[in-house]
Amino acid sequence: MAKGRFEADKGAAKSAARSDPFAVKDKPAPRTSSRSKLWPILAAVAGVAVLVIGILILNKTGVFSTPEPTAPATTEPHGMSRAELEKHFNELDSLLKQDLTLTLTPEPVDPDRSEEPILLTLTATDSGAGLDLTRMAADLNAGTGKQGEDNYLLDPRDYLLLNEEAIRANLAQAAETYGTAYAPSSAQLEDAAEDALADNAEDEESGKPEKYLVIQTGSAGRDFTADQLFEAVKQAYESVLTAEDPETALQPSLRYRLQLPDAVDVDVLCERFCKEPENASLDPDTGDIIEGKNGFGFDRDALAEELAAAEPGTELRIPLTVLSPEIDADSLRESLFRDVIGEAHTNHTNIHNRTNNLKLACKEIDGTIVMPGETFSFNQTVGQRTKEKGYLEAIAYVHGGESKPEVGGGICQVASSIYYAVLQADLNTVEREPHMFMVDYVPSGMDATIYWGYLDYKFENTSPYPIKIEASVSGGKVHIILHGTEWKDYTVELSYEVLETEAWKTVEKEVANDGTYYKGEVITTPYTGYKIATYKTTRDRETGKKLETTQITISRYKKRDKVIANPTGPRVNPQPKPTQPKPTEPKPTQPKPTQPKPTEPKPTQPAPTQPTTTAPPEPSSDKTEPVVTEPPTPPVETTKPAANTTEPSSENNSDENGG
Repeated sequence: MAKGRFEADKGAAKSAARSDPFAVKDKPAPRTSSRSKLWPILAAVAGVAVLVIGILILNKTGVFSTPEPTAPATTEPHGMSRAELEKHFNELDSLLKQDLTLTLTPEPVDPDRSEEPILLTLTATDSGAGLDLTRMAADLNAGTGKQGEDNYLLDPRDYLLLNEEAIRANLAQAAETYGTAYAPSSAQLEDAAEDALADNAEDEESGKPEKYLVIQTGSAGRDFTADQLFEAVKQAYESVLTAEDPETALQPSLRYRLQLPDAVDVDVLCERFCKEPENASLDPDTGDIIEGKNGFGFDRDALAEELAAAEPGTELRIPLTVLSPEIDADSLRESLFRDVIGEAHTNHTNIHNRTNNLKLACKEIDGTIVMPGETFSFNQTVGQRTKEKGYLEAIAYVHGGESKPEVGGGICQVASSIYYAVLQADLNTVEREPHMFMVDYVPSGMDATIYWGYLDYKFENTSPYPIKIEASVSGGKVHIILHGTEWKDYTVELSYEVLETEAWKTVEKEVANDGTYYKGEVITTPYTGYKIATYKTTRDRETGKKLETTQITISRYKKRDKVIANPTGPRVNPQPKPTQPKPTEPKPTQPKPTQPKPTEPKPTQPAPTQPTTTAPPEPSSDKTEPVVTEPPTPPVETTKPAANTTEPSSENNSDENGG
C-alpha cells in the first residue's frame, strides 16, 4: 500500500517522553512494526511550522511577533467498534476532500496604508487530500489498533494522503505572485544611446528623443514564503483529523508583514524631470547674447494611463519630448532694441551747475539695460549725489518750500523725462511722486521727483524683451530714449486735465532796513496750486480705432505765495549787495489746456518754458469731463508732504528752474 505524500520521509522513532492522545498503554507489539506510528513526527513537524509562522519580524516602530494561530480544540480519543471507526474515517475523508481556504492577513508597517487579506484556495483535486481507507481496512483486518474483542484505536493521521508536489507548486506560484520582497518606486533620466543620437543628427525630422524617463514601479513587501504557506496548509489538514470543529480547521489563517511602496505621482515626476525651455537672453552687464536652452517634457495623461496599467516591479521607459525655446539667439539678436518704445526730449535752463548735474545723472543711466520683469530704480542706478562725484550746488526746495542751493539740484528733470517716456511705452510704474510745485519741462501731471534716501522713481519692464535706456544732455535738452522691441498691438496717447487751481497771493515780510532789500522787492517767487488728472488713451495699431481711455493718476501741486520785502526800522549802514543777479518777479504760469478736449485726450508734448499768461488759470465753463473707463488699478492720488521735500521746480524762468 502506497504511503501518503507526507509519509515519504518518515522514519524517525517516536519519543518516549511525548504525550500523545493516541498512545495506547500496555499495547501488544504491533504486527506492522515495519511502519511505526508516524503521527508523533507529524505533530513535531506541525510544531516547527507554528514556530516558523511565529518568527519575529520588524515593523516601523520596532519588533513585533506574529502570534501563533490558535490550535483547534482536539477530541479525546477512545476505542471504537470497527463499524464506528470505519464510519468516523469515512466522515473525515469527506471533510478532507472539501476545498481549503488559507487567509493571509496583512499587518501593515504604515497603519494608514494597508490592503485586503489574500485568499488562497486549494481544491481537493489540487491537494489530493483524503484518507487511505483501503490501507486502514487492511490494518484492521490484520488486527492493528485492536484493544479488545470489538474495540479499536487508530490514528487517522497515519492514513492521511496529500499530493505534496501539487500543493507546493500551487503555493510557490502564490508566493511568487504575492509574497514579494519590498522595492520602492524609482525614476531617473537616461540619455539615449549614442547610435540613436547619431541617427537623430542625420535626420532631424526623425523625432528620436535625446532622453528617457525610466520609471521602476515599486513592489509591495509581503514577508511570507512558499515553505511557510505549505507548513500552514499541512498543519490545517492534520488539524482536521483531530479538531472538535473540523470545518473551521479547513479555513486556516497566516499573518504577514506588509510594506507598500509609494505610488508614482505624475505631478512630482513632472516637477522633478520636466524642464521648461530657456529663451536666449541678454547679459545686462556685458551686453552679450546668451544662447537659449532646450527643455524636456512628456505627455502627462498618457503616462498616468501607463502607470495605472503597470504591474508591480515594471520598468517603463518614457521618451522625453524636446521643447525648443521660443526665442533663440539669432531671433533675439535681430529683434533686440530695434524699436523706440518711448522717448522724451525736455528743455532745460542754461545754468552751469544744474546742467552739470543733469549730465552726470544721464551718464550714470545711459546704456542701462532693464530685463523683462526687472525694476529700474533711479536712486540705485544714479547713486548718491555728492561733491566727490562732481555734483554741484543748484537750487532745490527744502522744508516748507523754501528755495536754496543743494548738491545735485535739478536732476529731477532726468527722472521726470524717464517717467514721461515710460508712460508712452505703457510700462508699469512702481514708485513715483509729483513735485511740490508745478514744472513745465514735461506735460502737467507727468513729472517725477526724487530725493536720496527719501523719494525714488521706479518702473518695471513689463515687456517680454530687454529695454535699454539712452540718456544724454545736448542742445539745451535732456534726451531720454527707451530702446526695446515693440510688443503691443495698440498705441498710447497721453493727456491731462486741470481739475482744480489754487491762486497765490502777495504777502509782505518785514526785513531790516539795512539796504539788503528795497521795498517791494521779491523775496520768494510764487507758484499756483493745481490738481491734475492724467489720462491714457489706447488705439488699435492697425486701424487707429480708439480702444479705451483710462485715468493714470491724479497729481497735486501746492501753491506758494509771493513774498515781498518791507524794510522797517531806522536806517542802518547798507551792506554790500550779493553779486548774483537780482531775481525778477515771475509771472504766474497757467498750464496749457490739452487738445483735444478731455473727452478725446491726445498726447501732450512738453510746452516751451516761457509763460504765456499773467492770470491764474480759471476753469473753462464749456469744458466737459472726459469719458474715462476704469483703469486696471484705481488712480492713485499722490500728495507730496510739505515737510522734508527739497526738490525744486520751474514755474518761473529764474535759476530755480529744475528739480
